[in-house]
Amino acid sequence: MHKNAHKMPGMLGSLDVTKVHWKNCPTALKGQFQGREKCATIAFEAVVDHNLWFWHGSFGFPGTLNDINIWERSSLLESMLNGRHDQIDHQYTLDNKPFKKLYYLVDGIYPSLSRFLGTETDPSTRLDGSFKLDQEAARKDVERGFGVLKLKFLLLTHPINLHHRDDIYYLVMATILLHNMMVKERVADDEVEDGAFYNTICNEDNDENEEETDNDDEAYSSTPAGRHEKFEMVHRRWAELYDYEGSKYLKDAMKRHLYSEKFGKNAMENAHLWRENFNPLHF
Repeated sequence: MHKNAHKMPGMLGSLDVTKVHWKNCPTALKGQFQGREKCATIAFEAVVDHNLWFWHGSFGFPGTLNDINIWERSSLLESMLNGRHDQIDHQYTLDNKPFKKLYYLVDGIYPSLSRFLGTETDPSTRLDGSFKLDQEAARKDVERGFGVLKLKFLLLTHPINLHHRDDIYYLVMATILLHNMMVKERVADDEVEDGAFYNTICNEDNDENEEETDNDDEAYSSTPAGRHEKFEMVHRRWAELYDYEGSKYLKDAMKRHLYSEKFGKNAMENAHLWRENFNPLHF
């Protein structure tokens, strides 16, 4: 999907966090929800693709948490550790090298994970500078998604008057569902885009898969040996996810892939030269 839009095979979407203002936050919770905005806020984590379809949404985090704290509590991280995320992986090629794990575009605050493709904070070569521009341009999908969602539903831009977090949660989730319905219709009417996969997602029944996963969890936790086996499985997936070398390998391959797509394979000879206006003696 993103191979045609951003020339990035294996990309699932862009991950980021936004916040909504909670006007009637109880006094007992203000210390937990009042962050640098000087008012009570609730954080919302989402994954958005180039069509502005929201593939993932976690809402309800206190506004004092930053992006990393929210990620460590995210249901997306849980899906990567319990094995559900592996079911959507498929093989793709970058720089003539095979890859299997799909990934998300993130900004510089997120850790270097095997499923995260971050930007270059201090590019020195032409290759790094070109990748920084391409990665940040593609990652604007999630920023656009938040902006369009808030313009469609202005209640997200104004202080929310509800008292209970559960009510606000259902309100925000309803806006995302309505937004995705609009995206589905827009893509279906587009002669260029193919919206068949959105129909597949909307019509898919996951009850059987959820029952199988629940049964597996019960089987693991029924005996001490099963609980130990589950712990080892989660620990192994954690080590595979928090793999700095794997993240660097993915980024290096993506750099060369994007540079050759933009300037041609012959331009790779000059890709490692210093970029224009870069002073190597300036620190």
